[in-house]
Amino acid sequence: MKKILIRISSIILIVSLLIALALTAFAGSDAFAQDAYVNIVTFSDCQQYGTGAYKNFGNVLKVMKDDGMPQPDSLLMGGDYTKILFDYATPGMIQLREHYVNTYPQGDPDDIICIQGNHDQKVAGFYPTGMYDMGTYQLFVMNEDDFPWKQSKSSKKEDIVKATAEKLDAALSSMISADDLRPVIILTHVPLHHTTRNSAGDNMYASYIFNVLNKAAEKLDIIFIFGHNHSGTHDDYIGGSVNYMAPGDSIRIPLPDKTGEDCYTNETLNFTYTNCGYIGYAENSETDTSTNVLTLGAIRFFADKFVILKYTKDGLFREDTVERINPADESEMQAATGAKNMQRNNQSLWEFELSFFGPIIRFFINLFA
Repeated sequence: MKKILIRISSIILIVSLLIALALTAFAGSDAFAQDAYVNIVTFSDCQQYGTGAYKNFGNVLKVMKDDGMPQPDSLLMGGDYTKILFDYATPGMIQLREHYVNTYPQGDPDDIICIQGNHDQKVAGFYPTGMYDMGTYQLFVMNEDDFPWKQSKSSKKEDIVKATAEKLDAALSSMISADDLRPVIILTHVPLHHTTRNSAGDNMYASYIFNVLNKAAEKLDIIFIFGHNHSGTHDDYIGGSVNYMAPGDSIRIPLPDKTGEDCYTNETLNFTYTNCGYIGYAENSETDTSTNVLTLGAIRFFADKFVILKYTKDGLFREDTVERINPADESEMQAATGAKNMQRNNQSLWEFELSFFGPIIRFFINLFA
């Protein structure tokens, strides 16, 4: 009898352990265990032939949702939508909208905010470069026309970057003068840091924008998100296709008068700096400190901190936390967040494109889902 009881107890213990292991395997992460008052999804660089990147967007977004991600307040797309149709971005943007509402049926597709990359012609659905009041935060959109990637010792390109830096400076200075201490997100395609691309003149005038941001970040909470460097070894030294730099970290900023592998100055960041997450392809060299996975990012606002996440199709890949210098007050946390007040390049043309291309794209997405 005693042996039977021992055997039964052993079986119960083994079954219990197996159940516990199974529950652990399907539990996901606890990244969304704490409620945030703002949840933002970030991603960039579809930039491949076919629909694979858009499917990847939908698949990883569903992983985030299954892990507990509430319906996002906004989704920020950092540019580069296609390799076909003469850089015509609109059909790609519509695909993103369809995959979004397939994952979040109650979601507003207008909450996907798309900017221009270096592989995109200017289209109706883009928002002009500038600051937008998003309620709970301020968003500065920087299109590639206004911060071009290949600057190459060109006085014309230098003037363009200077003008954008001046516009950014005016917007941030206005916030500081008004004692508006809400968080600021900078959404751009081209990064600020020095990379191997700099030998060809890529972002060599980035210091004009960096200097404005770093000064303003002494008083404001600023998060800079970028795309562009998904191919090659450009970001290996800061993490490859998944990277994050916090206030206090050292960053290499290109020199504005010369190009080359050693033409940079080391600066100390006063703001948070990370890529959007790439959904088309990534080709980093995978050194010991570099990755080349495809991800969606998330930025979560809490009263005293920001949490930066990167998700792959397999789940949570990286989580970083940065403390706020300006804790949120109740009025900020209760404000409505959305893109309703943003003005597109050409609203009427955008609506026509939606009505014409939308049903066609929706048909093919549902056909091959």
